[in-house]
Amino acid sequence: MKRILYIPFDHLNKTKGVLKDLDKKNDLVVLVESKRMTTGRPWHKERLFYLISSARHFALELRDSGVSVEYVKAENTFAGLDSVKKQYGDLAVYCAEPSSFRSFAQLSEYGVQFVPNDLFLTSREDFNAWA
Repeated sequence: MKRILYIPFDHLNKTKGVLKDLDKKNDLVVLVESKRMTTGRPWHKERLFYLISSARHFALELRDSGVSVEYVKAENTFAGLDSVKKQYGDLAVYCAEPSSFRSFAQLSEYGVQFVPNDLFLTSREDFNAWA
């Protein structure tokens, strides 16, 4: 493996975001089901079920199509990424730009390299130029 492609639960798309340039031979896709995410806010039970179920099914679909996938349960996102790095080596982590400023700051601090987020109508640059 040459790089880790981290997929947040709101980026489940096979043809956009960080998976747009997926290399099945060299990329490891990682999804992290974090305890912090599931207990850190008052989720409606059905919404939480939907988020987790969608991510688990997405991981299985990718795996069935020949993609190397690690679906990790951890205390938080970074503990999950650390456990994958411990298993596969200190690979670079890539992710589509998160829409949340907090997530962007935390992932940046962790050292994640971002690709443009094409899951929305416009890019950040286009929106900032317009605003």
